[in-house]
Amino acid sequence: MVTILFYTRAGCHLCEVAEKTLRQAQAELHFAVTVIDIDSDPALRALSNDDIPVTLLPNGRRFCNFLDTNELRRQHSRL
Repeated sequence: MVTILFYTRAGCHLCEVAEKTLRQAQAELHFAVTVIDIDSDPALRALSNDDIPVTLLPNGRRFCNFLDTNELRRQHSRL
């Protein structure tokens, strides 16, 4: 099963919207999601502080701020 990484932080409205979209896509496409709080690690916070939420696919494709579900579907078929 494909695992998608989702970088987020508490209290982030964009993160909440993106996670909802990601969970809807997960129900359709059947992949695992690992949620990572960037504030739990200073190095992650330094790398992603201004870009969250970040959705990272196993092939390296990144979605920053918003999740394009059509592109996610296209990418998922190639994973």
